[in-house]
Amino acid sequence: MNRMFITFCIFSAATISVHAQGSETPRIDSSSSVSVSDEMIGKQHGQMSLEKTAADEDYAYTPESAVPVGGGFSKGSKNTYRFLNSLLGPEGQKVHYQRIGTCCEFETTNSPFGDTALLEVYEINFEGSDEAIRLYFNWYDPGEVLIPFGLTAAQ
Repeated sequence: MNRMFITFCIFSAATISVHAQGSETPRIDSSSSVSVSDEMIGKQHGQMSLEKTAADEDYAYTPESAVPVGGGFSKGSKNTYRFLNSLLGPEGQKVHYQRIGTCCEFETTNSPFGDTALLEVYEINFEGSDEAIRLYFNWYDPGEVLIPFGLTAAQ
């Protein structure tokens, strides 16, 4: 019994000593190197029906001709993802996308921030594209949503 008591005391002292020395929160390493992309998030929203190609070559490619997906805060993001999920390259290639951020203050009566809002900016690429292509989205004003010139859409 003395031997058990002595072993218990030694074990307890060692444990207390370790906890006292290592009082920091232990570092936790992830065994996965996978990160969540905008495309992974967006895929859950499905596709939008896009049938007509824009005649304006600037449509979607410039802040002045942003895609009017509408929906505001509640549905603007979802509408943007659905639009992006529907796009294909000029030869039907799968489009990959990434959110870049916001830009380009503009006037609108539909903004929750008074009379101005910002555009959302995404970059897309597809097999055979030399560089990323920027697309601009207006979450606040409704309008006709078209296929950007030079791209196609899933049917």
